Amino acid sequence: MTCLPQGDGRAGFEARLGSLVLASCLVCGCVGYRSRPLEQAELVGHLALPEPGSLVEAATQVRHPRLRPVSLDFSKPLSDEALGLLAVLVSPELKIFRAKEAVAEAQVFNAGLLPDPKLFGRFDWVFSGPAGLVSPYTATLQWDLAKLATRSTDVRIAEGHARQVRLDVAWQEWLVANQARLLARRCVYLARQEAVATEAAQVSAQLLDLTRHNLALGDATLTELGIREAAFLDAKDRSLALARQVAKARQDLNRLLGFPPNHGIAIAGFEAEPPAGLHTERLFVSAQRQRLDLQALEAGYASQEASVYRAILGQYPAFTLGINDYHYYSDYNTGGPTVSMDLPLFNRNRGVIAIAEATREQLHREYVARLNQTRADIGTLVTDLNRIAQEREPLARELPELTRAERLLREAAAAGDVTLVNYETVRANYLDKRLKLLALEQAAAEQAVALQVAVGSPSIL
Repeated sequence: MTCLPQGDGRAGFEARLGSLVLASCLVCGCVGYRSRPLEQAELVGHLALPEPGSLVEAATQVRHPRLRPVSLDFSKPLSDEALGLLAVLVSPELKIFRAKEAVAEAQVFNAGLLPDPKLFGRFDWVFSGPAGLVSPYTATLQWDLAKLATRSTDVRIAEGHARQVRLDVAWQEWLVANQARLLARRCVYLARQEAVATEAAQVSAQLLDLTRHNLALGDATLTELGIREAAFLDAKDRSLALARQVAKARQDLNRLLGFPPNHGIAIAGFEAEPPAGLHTERLFVSAQRQRLDLQALEAGYASQEASVYRAILGQYPAFTLGINDYHYYSDYNTGGPTVSMDLPLFNRNRGVIAIAEATREQLHREYVARLNQTRADIGTLVTDLNRIAQEREPLARELPELTRAERLLREAAAAGDVTLVNYETVRANYLDKRLKLLALEQAAAEQAVALQVAVGSPSIL
């Protein structure tokens, strides 16, 4: 800190003041303004499909606490894991969260900057008076020491917030990846159910044609024809309903990926093994350690703890140091230090302290509420998976025998050895059981993904 040198009049003072301001700008450096308009060409580029080559390279370089890099091969159907990572790479919503991460990092940078000194100046012209008077001026250079006293705390607050944002981004990426996996599994199992329903509709159509032929020959009744027509319409409606569900699931997946609604994605088939040996309390303990959103809340709470401490520091007087240079009418100079401080008589930062403490209490309750919700979600999912396993086991055991019976009766009906009514009864039962088993397998596959999300880890055993 330096004093303004003594000068003789307005011109000298303005020259010295201008030189000091110019030197400050040159030393500190200034950031220029750059316009960022919403260009239509750029927006069209953002809406276009990403280049496959860039996605393949990015998928092998992913660094995430819960997602591992994968090798994308767009010439083959993609697994649910590959689709999950692809969603993380291209999801438009995630790009918004990553922009928030950049804002948090900028806040950390801002918190670590030292305060700029302040320069005050005053100049008076002498219009009348005794001979020999000169124009006086005053110059003061001040520096607020309060920022220095709280700088480390401000940095700790900003760093805690930045860590919270980073963990929130990672958690959102984890959610998006698993939502893509869930939708991929839904597409696969619904497509299998649609194939079964379509096959059943085709068989019903054949039986209807055969009944019409027999009716013309006098070997069937109008009642039988009505039964065949009702069975065909039911099978056709079921097939169309499943086709609509498949189309919706694929559109949901495209929306998540930011792809056009009708964009085709080849999904690899798989057999998801339902998890077994699940223990609710053990999974909850693992979730407390693994879930990124809980870690984000912990980071936010730590940041707020620092904010409370920062508010406590604010109740003490804030000091400002300065240096003055006075040039009087009689053309002589004086100068010296100045000290200013707040007098904590009325405010004493009590309002800020109250807000900080109330916010900390709010975050504490949010954390406890999230723990309760996590435990409840895990308990519900474990119960659902156990019930699905109980329903699935007898179906999986009985379906092969029912499949054999349906095939034998179909051959016998074609040969005229059994009535179509008997075959239709067995066939309807076989179709219902087969679709129910596929629906249970779909529910188990989706609930397994949901349980991984609830625990916060790909490994739930």
